[in-house]
Amino acid sequence: MDDIHISRELYHAVERGELPRGFLEESQVEHLLARCPHCRAEAEAYAFGRRADPSGWSRFLQSLSLLIPRWLAPAARELRNARRDFEEILSLPLEARAGRLARAQSRFRSPSLVRFLLDESRRRLPGQPAEAFHYAELARTVANRNPAMPEFYELYVLATVTMGNACRVRNEAAKADELFALARQIMDKHGVTDPAVIARVDDLVGSRRKDQRRFPEAEKLLKRAAVLYGLARFSEDQARVLINLADTYCARGSLSEAIETVQSALGHLGPQSDPFLRLCAHYNLAFYLVAAGRLDEAADQLEADEPLYRRFPEPWAQLRLLWLQGDIAAGRGDLVTAEQLYRQTREGFIAHRMGYDAAMVSLDLAILYLRDERLVDVQQLAEEMLPIFQAQNVDREILASLRLFQEAGRRQELTIEKVRELAAFLRRAATDQLSRPADLPPSHPSR
Repeated sequence: MDDIHISRELYHAVERGELPRGFLEESQVEHLLARCPHCRAEAEAYAFGRRADPSGWSRFLQSLSLLIPRWLAPAARELRNARRDFEEILSLPLEARAGRLARAQSRFRSPSLVRFLLDESRRRLPGQPAEAFHYAELARTVANRNPAMPEFYELYVLATVTMGNACRVRNEAAKADELFALARQIMDKHGVTDPAVIARVDDLVGSRRKDQRRFPEAEKLLKRAAVLYGLARFSEDQARVLINLADTYCARGSLSEAIETVQSALGHLGPQSDPFLRLCAHYNLAFYLVAAGRLDEAADQLEADEPLYRRFPEPWAQLRLLWLQGDIAAGRGDLVTAEQLYRQTREGFIAHRMGYDAAMVSLDLAILYLRDERLVDVQQLAEEMLPIFQAQNVDREILASLRLFQEAGRRQELTIEKVRELAAFLRRAATDQLSRPADLPPSHPSR
């Protein structure tokens, strides 16, 4: 199920003007309060709170302030112990960690340790999805050792969807879908209403729906995740989801919505925000502007962002910047500069074993050659693309299409339209065949 439980947090957010009333009303209708005891209980609790005597509420807050210092000391100890346990787990070989947890009597049971492990999983996900799955699985194991811990079901859900996301990145689609469905079932059965948890589930399942090109579902989930992250005051996560939503709009061809949405994401990112997140947002905005034909705006954007790009000398960033500059030159009709930039980009991708990107920029170069009627050069590119994709170990359907493309090049029958059709097919087919960004926003949108 993709609906959510109604919570007091949502009512209060509407009351404060942080959420539109329509959001709450839509959620109520979708979930059907009358048949859901968890949502009904939350609504009744909210109504009871509104009827409470204000003076009594003030007395409660005053007594609470006296208890807070006593709570802080145990919390600090729990955090220190969790950090100690986490570091011990990290010091062990991967294959010994589960056994260490199983042999422990009283340790490795705290909510903070679960969160440390989930943070580590999220950190490992780009480039290390197998290790990301390992840490998420350990997090769920720790939670299961202490079902009485605070927020047990919330942490169990977070561990489960984090495992599912690692499977998604490892192209284990069936297992990912199974884990995402399990997380939804737990949320529904046990009344998980924490906005941050719901947002995280919507966030990751929305990315899966985007992978599947189920764009209306992806849009709904990512929009709701952005709203709930905002409610939970997770501004960077809110921005990241908006970047992903913008990429969803781009993939379905809605460039104006993509531009508007990524600009909204930038509004949630300040100078102290994650530089990688800001780079993604700025790059994607420039890309959408180029795709929409707003070349001067895109060029101005890249010039203004030059200090940000200097912070990322890695090939994946600098080569995509060259690629985009080539797009701008090609759009302006400067074919000589565009060819130089595309060739430099392609050679860089090949040198760094980034085969899929090397093949895709080859198609941009092929279009350039066709515009200049350089059919021999097009034929050579067609011959070179197949080995690049074979090195990626992709699906036979992709290789069959490339062989047809190669044959058309040999017969000098390629056209710009055929090249664009192949590029669109490769984008769709590669979604489940090639490694792609995961928990972080894409370093460039789907081309």
